Amino acid sequence: MHKHRWRSALVAGVLGFSLLLSACGGTSPSAQTGPGETPAPAEPKTVSIAQTTSPSGNFCPGVTTSAYDSDIGGLIFESMLRLTPDLAYEPNMADYTLDEQNLSLKFTLKDGITFSDGTPLTTQDVLATFYFIMDPKFPGPQQSNYESLKGAKKYFDTLKDLNARLPGEDEEANKQIKNPITQEEWNKLAYQAFEEWKQAGAIEVLNDKEIVFHFDEVYAPALAAIGGAAIYSKKALDALQDVANAGAEDLCRKPIGTGPYVLKQFQPDQFTELTANPNYFRGAPNIETIIFKVVNQDAMVGLFTSGEVDALGVGASAVNPKDQPLIVQQMPDVQTWELPDFGYQFMWLNLRNPIFQDVKVRQAMMYAIDRQGIVDELLDGHGAVQSTIFAQASWANPEGLNTYPYDPEKAKQLLDEAGWLPDSDGVRAKVINGKKYRLEFTFVYPGGSSNPVRQRSAPLIQDYLAKVGIKATPEAMDFNTYISKILNKPGAKIEIDAGLLGWSLSVEPDPTGLFEADAPYNFSGWSPETVGKSIYDRSMELTKEGLLTFDQAKRKQIYQELGAIYNEYLPYIFLYTQTSIIDFNPKVKNVNRDIRGPTQNVHEWDIVQ
Repeated sequence: MHKHRWRSALVAGVLGFSLLLSACGGTSPSAQTGPGETPAPAEPKTVSIAQTTSPSGNFCPGVTTSAYDSDIGGLIFESMLRLTPDLAYEPNMADYTLDEQNLSLKFTLKDGITFSDGTPLTTQDVLATFYFIMDPKFPGPQQSNYESLKGAKKYFDTLKDLNARLPGEDEEANKQIKNPITQEEWNKLAYQAFEEWKQAGAIEVLNDKEIVFHFDEVYAPALAAIGGAAIYSKKALDALQDVANAGAEDLCRKPIGTGPYVLKQFQPDQFTELTANPNYFRGAPNIETIIFKVVNQDAMVGLFTSGEVDALGVGASAVNPKDQPLIVQQMPDVQTWELPDFGYQFMWLNLRNPIFQDVKVRQAMMYAIDRQGIVDELLDGHGAVQSTIFAQASWANPEGLNTYPYDPEKAKQLLDEAGWLPDSDGVRAKVINGKKYRLEFTFVYPGGSSNPVRQRSAPLIQDYLAKVGIKATPEAMDFNTYISKILNKPGAKIEIDAGLLGWSLSVEPDPTGLFEADAPYNFSGWSPETVGKSIYDRSMELTKEGLLTFDQAKRKQIYQELGAIYNEYLPYIFLYTQTSIIDFNPKVKNVNRDIRGPTQNVHEWDIVQ
């Protein structure tokens, strides 16, 4: 699992590909053969996995912003290290050593590993991968994970300065730019800085098997950030026409990886078909074909119990807890288990909007929504109320925070104290800097039927807020359109007021990349201007401090304070975390059941009828 992945309901299409459905029921018992007859060849083994949202077709982990693409890309690409059942890192494609000062991380690639096109894996592929990630035009959101690499801070500071000088879509903001530059000037200066960073010696190739990463300071998530990154083929990277558009090029659309499966075909809103990589370094997979079928979640139970789909709850495609009793009733021998989820659901608020900048308004919204009621009613108790940015399954999750129990009277009191008083129609209003504002906004959620729990929560949230004088109107939007409108890109103007989304996080709790003022995922606009300089600066200081030690007890203490800041000042209205329910057809054997998820050992899956 990679650094940050969306746990979001993308648009779910109704699967209507009957030939595919009929071809995905798995193997059948072979017919008896008589004397002298040639046995019929065994049918290829196939497993079909329900996917409640169509991926975009960008299957590069770290480039895509969609968990649905990453669920598939995770079977195509591999990393140098992998997680153990106790969530430590162990060798995967490489062995590793840290020096005594924890400032140099050396990897030694294992022998016999090839990409799916037959090209051997070497350190040139690893080097090319990280040069791709560090490229000024890299389209993914996670460059900030590598700021501790030798010379990287100076390089990133240069990029931030150049981005600040490049005019964007917001004409008013453009007027405030000092020393603006053209795109051509940006290209020249940014790539000049990139070449200077390369010369700093952050990445040292010793030979075809050994490579060393050097850091300016101790970086606690180094194993996750470096060892956990998907490794790309240098050959594929060299063929890129435009790094900024990598997600639309063959690198991600026709991916070449070292993983157990290879992309065979992708049909948007219908299915993605993978075929086994016979040269996979852990051994050829037993299952020849894996198909991720895009299904309407309302039809999932019928498709699963009829055998047309073999697995539910894999990756980001959650099972509706309300459906589980029916699944067990209709398939008594179903393989089912639950896992804690490294993620949570939330309503993000655009803090650039004056109506959200008073923290009492945000706190009032937390008290106004019966979040425990949502867990009880919509999740059937398969979850818990969320109160800060850390996953509840994480060792870093703080204790003793304000849980904001449902208290509409407390919400009204906070709004009164903040000067937001009922208007003639009951909606609260206030004059700010000579202009009248009303606590009235639209909040967006991903459309379709892929996440019925979240979608059913939208009108409940609307009703809860209305009871305290806040008019919030839900609006469904195509997921990819939604995300394109809220990513915090240089020069972009985010016009959506608020929205429902969710995070699926890695086991490494470092929140870098979520709340820095210029971070792509900081769609709430957490910044000195929106929450105050002292609060923002302290949150950034603690985020940095959490990276500077490998001592987990010290990190937990740091994250206790950091979690308390986000719990009090609320970049989001935290909602709930949902337990992951996983269901497999009993014919599918050897499926991993620990917290790493079922695809951890996908090459070992088998079918026994």
